[in-house]
Amino acid sequence: MNNPSNNYKFDSNEYKLRVLDRYWNKRLLQLTLESPVRAGTFHILFDRSPNIFNIPKLTSYKYRCLGLFKEDKLLGYAMASYQKRYINQREVDVIYLGNMHVIKKGLGRELLKLLEKRFHDIIPKGTSVEYLYAYIIDRNKPAMKLASAGYLFSRVVGQISMVTILLLLPVKLNNKYKTRRATSADIDRIVELLQTEYSQQFLAPYIDREIFLKNLAERPHLDIFNYYVVLFQNKIVGVCSAWDMTSFKKNRVLKFDLKMKAIRLFYNFAALLFGSSKLPKTGEAFRDITIAEYAIENRSPEILEALLRYISDHYRKQGYHSIIIGASTSDPMLKATDIFLSKEVRSNVILGSIKKEKTQKIELQTLIYADAIQI
Repeated sequence: MNNPSNNYKFDSNEYKLRVLDRYWNKRLLQLTLESPVRAGTFHILFDRSPNIFNIPKLTSYKYRCLGLFKEDKLLGYAMASYQKRYINQREVDVIYLGNMHVIKKGLGRELLKLLEKRFHDIIPKGTSVEYLYAYIIDRNKPAMKLASAGYLFSRVVGQISMVTILLLLPVKLNNKYKTRRATSADIDRIVELLQTEYSQQFLAPYIDREIFLKNLAERPHLDIFNYYVVLFQNKIVGVCSAWDMTSFKKNRVLKFDLKMKAIRLFYNFAALLFGSSKLPKTGEAFRDITIAEYAIENRSPEILEALLRYISDHYRKQGYHSIIIGASTSDPMLKATDIFLSKEVRSNVILGSIKKEKTQKIELQTLIYADAIQI
């Protein structure tokens, strides 16, 4: 397959790095299927069909898919998304390295070597990028071993948790707060809450009214009515978006251990009793809702819990399996998920730079943005 749009290459012995465009989409999706994420006894496929370039396009101002080749055979790839993010409450240009996959053991190191060479050659000359970052599931030992090798002067700067709330059991609503769908009249207040929240969090995206409206216009299956606001004494004190991303972002468990198989059987029996959706079979996609953005006045877990109660009640009745929400692992906001039947997956946040001193200056972070859209 030809890639006429870009002939830029980096060579390292028999391996080469090439920039790939949309003509490689089908092969990239197949390669992802061939190399699922292994976390302990789980094999998880983060399925980005039908277009693997959708999420980078939605979350960055520029992106590059970098393929690892031996002769003309594609052996792996990584997606580099150029973004503006907060680092120590300062808006800076960064690159998110996501969806890094290789088909054979040992190729990850070759890919990182070539990525390091590319970034050293390109970043200082033609961009204002200061840092690179990635998320690696804590139980993914091979990936963590690679991250500890020190390429791009990278190191762990903290940890995030992605919590999957399973919509098995009905929950009571919190009558202290009023929750409703947002309208266009709420946008200024929503942006104000998001700006306050994001400016405090490490690696959170920059947001303003213009960007918010742009996101509404460009993000598929998302409009203002997919935002929910919570009110106290007639004032909006919290907001979150509930986004069905399954048309282009699906999660499939390809392998369960014996314990999880038994839990799944019990869960599906209980689902019949409570009128909830049974868990999908091995390899089938979960029908889930992503809490892509949320912000709560004074960062109150009680208010976030009230929002989640309302949303979980609504989407359980609609036949969804789960709701996904993320936060820094040490963030007290995670207490809002305690009342639900849920599964937490922790990931290490890896930060790197082409200058060692820049990475060394970054202290361990306790409030890191967990980007549920990208993960």
